[in-house]
Amino acid sequence: MSVTPVADARPADVVALPWHHGTRPGTFALRRGFTGRAGQVVAEPGPDGRTVLLNVGLGPAGAATPATFRRAAAAAVRAAGPARTLRLDLAETTEGPMSAGARARAVAEGAVLAAYRYDRHRRGAAPPLGEITVRTAHPGAVAEGVAVADAVCLARDLVNSPGGELGPTEFGRRVAGLAGGALSCVVHRGEALHTLGMAGLLAVARGSAEPPCLVELRYDPPTPGRSVTLVGKGITFDSGGLCLKSPPEMRAMKADMGGAAAVVGAVCAVAALRLPVGLRALLPLAENMPGPAALRPGDVVRHADGTTTEVLNTDNEGRVVLADALLLARDPAPDVLIDVATLTAAVPHVLGARAAAYFTRDDSLAAEVSAAAARSDELFWRLPLWESERRHLRSSVADRANAAYRPGDAIQAALFLREFVGPRLPWVHVDLGAAAFNDEAPYDEIPHGGTGFGVRTLVEFLRGPR
Repeated sequence: MSVTPVADARPADVVALPWHHGTRPGTFALRRGFTGRAGQVVAEPGPDGRTVLLNVGLGPAGAATPATFRRAAAAAVRAAGPARTLRLDLAETTEGPMSAGARARAVAEGAVLAAYRYDRHRRGAAPPLGEITVRTAHPGAVAEGVAVADAVCLARDLVNSPGGELGPTEFGRRVAGLAGGALSCVVHRGEALHTLGMAGLLAVARGSAEPPCLVELRYDPPTPGRSVTLVGKGITFDSGGLCLKSPPEMRAMKADMGGAAAVVGAVCAVAALRLPVGLRALLPLAENMPGPAALRPGDVVRHADGTTTEVLNTDNEGRVVLADALLLARDPAPDVLIDVATLTAAVPHVLGARAAAYFTRDDSLAAEVSAAAARSDELFWRLPLWESERRHLRSSVADRANAAYRPGDAIQAALFLREFVGPRLPWVHVDLGAAAFNDEAPYDEIPHGGTGFGVRTLVEFLRGPR
């Protein structure tokens, strides 16, 4: 399936037409209750008898946002089914303050995201939608939307891959295969992990037959602006270790590398868009399994900075693994450090399953993240770094404990990570919660399964204010 721009009204099996609330489409659509509300779709036969017209609602005139066009395109793609060709005329409306290019980008992005399918392990899957064209005079905007959406779909593919198929070794191989041009990759394994001080990563991986690795992905543009380091948690399957999860909790744990997947997608999008930002991405990859050599409750990990962590709960492995990467990320010091992780179950209890929490001690950085999330239409909410919650990380035998007191777990995990960042480095911690994996029915441009959540917000953040 491809999404390409076209300048004219070329023939297609299905054509999606934009309508605002209050305007009057044909009698056929009116009789079927079409009012133009955002996301509403009503099909009718075209005048040539061969084309199907999709009347797609955009809501009140002048009120449409990029999210409106993204969702309208997604609704049209789903309504088109397995048609051979679909032409989206949605960006051709002139209503509202959005530029024609911004409309075209949003339509292209929504179309790619809604057309996504993960059918690698299905036999006899229904045929996919064929070619999609976006009618616009701004082909560059379409290419931009496709680049970002393709990066989201890359992250979805990684998350959707079964844990037995995508272990640390295969994950590293796939990421290394993306290198080329300004994008370079090094995969650290074996003795190199000891040299780099990856004590937490090595400890968490002890229970698995699959060895861990650390992937270092770099994007070096010709004229970089500020430097940003991204750290993505990459637990390719999380059984909980010896503190074993229950079967229902374990079903979606192939998605516990959603942070690493989002970081990979964001770096690839930045490279495709050729944004002027220097990027370094660190992906600590491991399985958390209850093997005979597994990390035990009560074991102590000594990190590269000489401090120690008592492991009281082996199912809180994410913060132990991220600690190593955060220490490594400090040298050389970037202008901004962002870590992304499916870290705690506390976030969905507070914000629901479709949102992420973020933490930072820098109000200006918080404003940047919030603005980037708003532009991308992803739900991010800032939570506090309350010092009083630090009391739950005290250990009687080490500098800190990895187990949290369940109320306030997300805050406590962020405070744990903060100790490895240092006092002055501008830092954002993103806890994806449950947003990396949708175990409900598809909605808007989001499929069942891997969502690619976080890619769009990271790209908007790295793009800078607009």
